[in-house]
Amino acid sequence: MSTSWQGFFIILGVGVVILVVAALADRRTRRVGEGLVGIGAHDASADVPEYATMTELLRRSPAAGSASLPESLRGATTVALTLAARSLANDDRRSLANDPRVLVCDDAVTTVRELVPVWGRLEPGQALTVAAPAFDPSVVDTAVANSRAGTRLVQLLVGEAHARASLAALTGATPVTHADLQADAVAVTELGHAKLIAAGPDATQVA
Repeated sequence: MSTSWQGFFIILGVGVVILVVAALADRRTRRVGEGLVGIGAHDASADVPEYATMTELLRRSPAAGSASLPESLRGATTVALTLAARSLANDDRRSLANDPRVLVCDDAVTTVRELVPVWGRLEPGQALTVAAPAFDPSVVDTAVANSRAGTRLVQLLVGEAHARASLAALTGATPVTHADLQADAVAVTELGHAKLIAAGPDATQVA
């Protein structure tokens, strides 16, 4: 065979190889576009977790609810405590807490760290009602974020000493001091309990 024919067949063979590689590459590209690539395929979007930041949670509107009085609150006792912030509402303008544990504080709650040990002693998901003379805005923000994220419903109530004393008497809570909270000296036995607490902008009802 002459040298010219050998060269022709070499060029022809290289061309066939190039066409086969191109066809395979095109096929894979189309399969990726159609979502058909199997083992070894990787969807980059699958690595992006879906989550809401605290800022996003605080921007959400409170969950819609009924303004009608729950049957379990008929005959409930009213105390002169109010929600610490409108953003804590989860039922129209009220906050409803079913089966909550109740913490009554003699002093203002200034940091979330003061409440964390108490949260840790509760059953998972159990609601917590906290009554105090005042709350730092950061405590309110954290309570709202946890409530709306479904982590734990937290009611924050404010009022005078006689109103807090009434809540303590109704629920069996033992009032605690700021020093108790800071020293992690609040036992579960000092927390009160209620069947249902409905707190609003004007008063709180305890059943």
